[in-house]
Amino acid sequence: MDEALAKWLPEQFCTGVLTQLRMPTGVLRWCNCGHPPPLLIRRHRLLHKALERPPEPSFGAARQSRLTARQVHDVSLEPGDRILLYSDGVVESRDEAGEEFGLERFTDYIIRSTAAGQSAPEVLRLLIHAIREHRHDKLSDDATILMFEWQPPDP
Repeated sequence: MDEALAKWLPEQFCTGVLTQLRMPTGVLRWCNCGHPPPLLIRRHRLLHKALERPPEPSFGAARQSRLTARQVHDVSLEPGDRILLYSDGVVESRDEAGEEFGLERFTDYIIRSTAAGQSAPEVLRLLIHAIREHRHDKLSDDATILMFEWQPPDP
């Protein structure tokens, strides 16, 4: 594992999107290790594919195949930007009729809630309730969601 990535999280962290937010510059560094790419919401709009990059092998696969180099990506965040990290189990969760919650419904929910002025924690809380309601509180896969909002420190 490259030295910069090793400083982020312990090696036993299996798959996901590893992120590091550099303070006070607002530079987000990330490495996509097997999950959907992070979503960037800026000025109440989803910047489609802004953070989409080819996924890297998961840590377990990399360890087995001796692949250690990781592509690390940087993006400069603007005040108020929201980053949403999620596992595929969130958007692929299906109701009894087999209908997926879906990426479009997922992102639409986030954008509408954000545009309505809801705080990042409240948007996330309501989104989790909507996903659980879609599945009648019975998830069949992992459903991990993390959202944060970048607000630079006061000078």
